[in-house]
Amino acid sequence: MGALYLRDLFSFLFFYKGRTLFALFGIILGIASLVFIVATIEGSQLKAKRIINMLGSDTILIRSSFGSRVSFRHVPMKLTMKHYNLIKKIEGISSLDYFYVKRLDVKRGGYGKSLLVEGFTVGTLPHFGYEPLWGRFFLPSDNEHFAKVVVVGLDIVDEFFHGQNPVGKTLLIGKIPFRVIGVYKRRGKSPRGNSMDERIMMPVSTYRKFIQHEYHKIFAMVAKVAPNTDYKRVIKDIKTVLNQTLKSDDYFLITPQKIMHFFSMLSTSFTLFLGIASFTALFVSGFVLSNIFLINNRTRAWEIGLRRALGATKKMILRGIILEASTIALIGAVVGTLVGFLSVHFILPLLQIPQSYPIKAFVIALIFSLGVSFLAALTPAKEAASMDPLKALRQKL
Repeated sequence: MGALYLRDLFSFLFFYKGRTLFALFGIILGIASLVFIVATIEGSQLKAKRIINMLGSDTILIRSSFGSRVSFRHVPMKLTMKHYNLIKKIEGISSLDYFYVKRLDVKRGGYGKSLLVEGFTVGTLPHFGYEPLWGRFFLPSDNEHFAKVVVVGLDIVDEFFHGQNPVGKTLLIGKIPFRVIGVYKRRGKSPRGNSMDERIMMPVSTYRKFIQHEYHKIFAMVAKVAPNTDYKRVIKDIKTVLNQTLKSDDYFLITPQKIMHFFSMLSTSFTLFLGIASFTALFVSGFVLSNIFLINNRTRAWEIGLRRALGATKKMILRGIILEASTIALIGAVVGTLVGFLSVHFILPLLQIPQSYPIKAFVIALIFSLGVSFLAALTPAKEAASMDPLKALRQKL
């Protein structure tokens, strides 16, 4: 009986292939949207966690606003050393470091490239979770004596030193040679998708003397909040200090709470938009599927009557049509999930969201598609099961 059902199912669906494809397209579109929603939510949460792990859950990043200027060659610096000294005195801040960043031409031998070069205070690298792989990080003496030394990432090692340990070797930054004293462990991609291993860092005093002669202004600061401290109060105190001399759009604060809120809003927007699209597609596909099975009842009335005459019960007829609908739902769920995963693979990187392929997305897709197909086929199935066998058989005479 099962083989007969499947044979009839595929022959009927092929006969009405236009309607079937339309119904399948709706299921596939709806399921793909659901899969993409789940993947986007998980990817957004993953990105938020990566940023928080990079900054630290007890960290506040204070940065000058770019405004309309986005070039790292000409970075606007609104923060000053006066702000730094005032913020450092705020109760509850255990440490405060500052740093600079600028894009410069870096060369070694016949190879050159434009890269981000950063000037850090001694404690900044540990605060951001960097760990030495080869050599060492900066010492207070490096900062005091304006040492022309740099710490680099593994991408720099691969590009400029052919993967060999570069400690003790030199890089030409601008027109000045700098000695490599350390390489930090691989960091991978940043939350924006850029490599975090293609960076060059030097002591902040060296940066000020040789790269950018600026002793009063600062690009950014990173504050560590002491344990058992009112985090919100510290943020309020920082804003009070900055607002005395700056406009609110001259700077911005990055906190773990703000990061989570931003990505929560992003995933909510995706959920709302794609949720409506998914519901609409599934509703339309369910409507079409219901009509297919209603037509099915009239086309196959004689066959249904014959089955009843040969001993098939109402429940068997009902189950047979539900099985047909479930088969369509299963096909739609599998194809829709594949389409959803393909969209995750190609679209999420464009949105700078980490790719996520959650297994639960397929489970949700399968449940939704089976639910829609069951509801769509229920009324036609009851109608078919309630047919009078004699009247159904006469339709062939």
